[in-house]
Amino acid sequence: MNEALLYETLFSLSSSNEPAAWQQFCTLAGICDVSQDLEQIVSEVSRLTQKPIYEINDTYLRIKHCFSSYPFSYDILTWKDPLFPSSLNGIHFLYTYGDLSLLGAESVTLLGQRSPSQEAKQDAVNIVSELSRLGACMMSTLDTGLDAYCVLYAYNQRIRTVIPLASPLHQCMPESQKELMESVANSGLALLVSPFSPAAKAQKWFTVPRNDLLVALTRNLIILDEKDGGPVWKLAGRIRANNAHIMVCENCISREDGNYARAFMQSGCASSYRKKGDVAAFLGLRKKRVHSTKTGTQLELF
Repeated sequence: MNEALLYETLFSLSSSNEPAAWQQFCTLAGICDVSQDLEQIVSEVSRLTQKPIYEINDTYLRIKHCFSSYPFSYDILTWKDPLFPSSLNGIHFLYTYGDLSLLGAESVTLLGQRSPSQEAKQDAVNIVSELSRLGACMMSTLDTGLDAYCVLYAYNQRIRTVIPLASPLHQCMPESQKELMESVANSGLALLVSPFSPAAKAQKWFTVPRNDLLVALTRNLIILDEKDGGPVWKLAGRIRANNAHIMVCENCISREDGNYARAFMQSGCASSYRKKGDVAAFLGLRKKRVHSTKTGTQLELF
């Protein structure tokens, strides 16, 4: 907590200059104990940043108020934590709500477009159901369209779900998915992960670091549906560069504007989803039915 508060204070004092704030944080870590309350090392912070102590204290107290105002318990992961994705650059703290063990679970990321076909929706239902039988965990975003559709179906089927957020834990982007976000958060079967501190306010460009987090967390990706040139293909290319496994649904490959999907298949870097059982083969797992006994305590998120 103190390390995160210090970094966010430096981030604010540097006018949101992430590289500068991180450099200052690392410099301070070399000369004092950054796990202390900032007020105990404020002199060192002032000398390094060339900011007056009153300005540092004002900034720190404002940010600390944001951190302490959450009416729910949350966890902070640092770059030193074993669960922190090693390939994540430019993000040094993750804020999470829910079951942290899901970060280490076998998971499959499902992504699709905003206006999916009916066939793609059926593929989503079939794949999420198969993930449930396999005891695997699903990951997707709250983006309107096929992503949110998968999250809603997984919630209704009580399937373990990880959701990287394009907002701090107390906000939702897009706002239209706020009710779904609250329901999933309180299910006891999910983990919300945000690269944004409680002091941040959601903005449209937050999808960029959210996507960085999504790429870093993805080990297995299934592309449910996407048009040629759509944003999922760019994410898929980055995920492939991380040596993750990729599967593309047949409906995406066979469509008239499926050139990107066919190129993925021809490159030999992806397999195709055609029928029940393909996900099990994709993951190299035998089917097993997992009955969750975890009920979770209903918490008021907002």
